[in-house]
Amino acid sequence: MKETDSTETATGQAEINPEDPADRRPIWQKILLGLAAGGGGGLIGVGGGVVLVPVLTYWGLTQRRAQGTSLVVIAVIAPLAIVGYFLNGNMDFGFAIPLAIGGALGSLAGSNLAQRFPNRLLARMFGGFLVLVAFRMLFIQFGANTDGHELAWLEWVEVGLFGVLAGVVAGFFGVGGGVVFVPTGVLLGGLEQVIAQGSSFVAIFPTSALAARAYSLKGEIDWRMAGWLIPSALVGVLIGAYGADLISGNYLRYTFACYLLYTGLRRMLSNKR
Repeated sequence: MKETDSTETATGQAEINPEDPADRRPIWQKILLGLAAGGGGGLIGVGGGVVLVPVLTYWGLTQRRAQGTSLVVIAVIAPLAIVGYFLNGNMDFGFAIPLAIGGALGSLAGSNLAQRFPNRLLARMFGGFLVLVAFRMLFIQFGANTDGHELAWLEWVEVGLFGVLAGVVAGFFGVGGGVVFVPTGVLLGGLEQVIAQGSSFVAIFPTSALAARAYSLKGEIDWRMAGWLIPSALVGVLIGAYGADLISGNYLRYTFACYLLYTGLRRMLSNKR
């Protein structure tokens, strides 16, 4: 894809390129998107890619470029989310470590696989993925109320394999992987929802960082857009991480699921590039 960064004129002043999505959008929209992605991701432990990717493609980025840009933002904000959840006592490192190892390995495969698909097909597959995630959030009950337990070696292997699956999903669709990490913590690890979310970010960090590197090597990252999104996303994820300890998750989960369902159906049915 042709680079569209701003250039310098003969007078030395930066010339705004109207074709650059980072320049076309008002500053307040980029700030708001960063807050929404960071806050929403921090609140439910999914990283924020399910918010960033659909909006960035609507703003004019190709599907792969939107995914790569999303992964950069997620990789930067994940450590702050880890600190927020850890300070509130909502972390289980014994479960998160094997999940992170598997996720890091899977992300490399997923991000390289995504480069082999046309943008239009990848966009529709991403839409179907969002619909599946929405139905999971709407209809799977999260009732675990335990702080977790020590994992036997066989459970470590099982958790690691789920991490690989989440990493492939993260790299392929440009999300943090939390949509698989969180339910794995709740349903497989027996963790309380908020602890599963905190543990998810431990796995999200290396997964998204490695996937972002793979996208960067292919030139599929809009660094100017990422630079605008990251500051407000950092604020948002810290608010979300602390808010997760205060707000009942069911109402937010259902609202978020409806957003994903609407966005996913639009991506699947759209005939636009």
